[in-house]
Amino acid sequence: MTGMQGVTPPAVHRDIALKCRLEPDTELLVNVYRNRQGGDAVARGINSGTYNAYRPSGAYQASAHPHAEGWSVWARYVEGLDLAPLAQTRIVRVPDYGRQVGYEGVRVVEVEISVRCQTCGGPRGEARSEFFVRDGVRRVRDAWTNACGHQDDYAAVLAEVRRGTDEPRRGAITPVDGGQFAQAVDLLAEALAENPWLSAKKAIPLLDGHQQSDAAQAVREFAKSSGSGTNTSAKSAAIYLVHLDTEARAADTSTTTGDEK
Repeated sequence: MTGMQGVTPPAVHRDIALKCRLEPDTELLVNVYRNRQGGDAVARGINSGTYNAYRPSGAYQASAHPHAEGWSVWARYVEGLDLAPLAQTRIVRVPDYGRQVGYEGVRVVEVEISVRCQTCGGPRGEARSEFFVRDGVRRVRDAWTNACGHQDDYAAVLAEVRRGTDEPRRGAITPVDGGQFAQAVDLLAEALAENPWLSAKKAIPLLDGHQQSDAAQAVREFAKSSGSGTNTSAKSAAIYLVHLDTEARAADTSTTTGDEK
């Protein structure tokens, strides 16, 4: 099913769940939603078994990703399978022809990119080595074919990398002033400015190394409950820490305000 949707009908969920069962460990598109909030909510519902079609809880893994028309949710069936968590990035070798006017050479560079298609959010194809010849020199680069049909040209891949380094997305990750995890959130935000694809797995030792053991433990528990395991993004972990501090602040406020008796 394609196109932006507010609510996915139960019949569609049943159809997608069945297709996932028939192709275990293969990510399939559930739907495309208008915003990230809607996509994340559906992914959480699939992971937790809130939607009947995806029960029992944990039988499916789902996640939301940027899509040209909103946010897409992709799911896979994992019950009874010994599967590694889905990676979020990969290292590939790509030819760089330079951006300078008149540049005619080429160099092969190793870059870290998302494992998701930048058009639809689906999984990128597996990388394979490929020979090419330029200026009489035989070189090796990586190539891949996306099952979704969207093609990745090398110029677009390099532009993707530059967006991650030249324009790091600290986003709206703002710690709760005075919150238990405020320092940890700032630490993760700074790390994300250097590497937007930082995973929770790498964020945990970073937090431990800066004496943020409580935050590190909270991230461990968050990653464990996530469909992507320790490959959950550090950005999601930081947002989760903000959520914990926000909830704690709200609970504290509720016990100190109101009419006195």
